[in-house]
Amino acid sequence: MTTTPTQELWQAARNGDLNALNHALSQDVNVNTRGDYGDTALNLAAENGHADIVERLLEAGADVENLGGADKTPLMNAAFAGHMKIVQMLLNKDARVSNDLLSSLQLKVNILEENAEDGIVRPEAAEAWRKFLDSAKRIYRLVSGRFVLATHGTEEEIGQPSFWFNMTAYLTRAWRLW
Repeated sequence: MTTTPTQELWQAARNGDLNALNHALSQDVNVNTRGDYGDTALNLAAENGHADIVERLLEAGADVENLGGADKTPLMNAAFAGHMKIVQMLLNKDARVSNDLLSSLQLKVNILEENAEDGIVRPEAAEAWRKFLDSAKRIYRLVSGRFVLATHGTEEEIGQPSFWFNMTAYLTRAWRLW
């Protein structure tokens, strides 16, 4: 059976194969072609943690706001899977922190907290995810495109090193403990 360039693109994104991805892109495949469930190559790469693939797809013009399977954007795919480097990459390319993302993260935290009470997961994992969610809730984008931290009615520009380091630390800890 022959593989089409689009199928090669999706497989390369899912599997993290940069050579195959570049081959598919060299055949003028549409980087935003959606699969059966609406996922693009960027959704697949973000979910599977392939930062080099995500970077190449972004260079090729991939849509950071594509709603793929279960109406998840690439940012949501990366955040749920614990791939903070990719989350940061997507935010740097203007991916939006949406109410859907926050609602989905809230559901995940609620389930983890309930499971922690029942002894199914470690309480530290639920707490780390809660801290990540709380941090994400404080982010919003101004018209100018800068990120700010909104606390107690004031705004403070988010410094990339410290803010993202803390968010990455929360999620990395949550992922390891889960």
